[in-house]
Amino acid sequence: MRLWLASGNIHKQQELQAIFSKYTIKLPVEAGINEFDVEETGNSFAENALIKAKALYRILNATGVNKKEDPVLADDSGLCVDMLGGRPGIYSARYYGINSWDCDGTFRANPAPEKLGDKERNNLLLEELAVISENAESSKKTPSDKGRHRSCRFVCAMVLLYNPDRFYIIQETMEGEIVPSMADIRGESGFGYDPIVYLPELNRTVAELTEEEKNEHSHRGKASKLIAKFLAGD
Repeated sequence: MRLWLASGNIHKQQELQAIFSKYTIKLPVEAGINEFDVEETGNSFAENALIKAKALYRILNATGVNKKEDPVLADDSGLCVDMLGGRPGIYSARYYGINSWDCDGTFRANPAPEKLGDKERNNLLLEELAVISENAESSKKTPSDKGRHRSCRFVCAMVLLYNPDRFYIIQETMEGEIVPSMADIRGESGFGYDPIVYLPELNRTVAELTEEEKNEHSHRGKASKLIAKFLAGD
């Protein structure tokens, strides 16, 4: 059976293929869909994952590619930092630093046309945390537990969609801490925010994990395994 992945991210495809070993994970480009870029208008990870799954399902069926009606797999993932009130959250892929937010905390789209790279985005997040820490110290509101205020989690909502009226949603997390500074960024594996999220129980950043370790501990790995378990009994 094929599973159509509502993403153009080849790294994500590789991660999921290791878990869904009994299935073939296919990207939209493999169906001739060269630009699969869905506007994420949901207010939660689950809503955005479902939006992407339904969008790919419609395209595949409109073009006649998915005649066997293979399921669509979609996820929406992001990093939630406690010190930032849960931001960047669902805006993780669109985050561009401290100027991403209006005074009331509402997300403000980046006016620049270019998309930031992972390294630049990671540096900007550390810079925003540094500014908030400095402001807290100057106003004598520094959290008493320095570890807790850098706590964070990766969140993944994953959807397995058979059709727009029949789908299943799983949401999982991976708890960690943001590294103290740019000097503490470590790891060459993974992508996105992986190099700046430290896992105390493993004494490594997410970017230092092997593929097998990441599939075992990550938010996406946990959600994927539950979906795979469901598929096995379907």
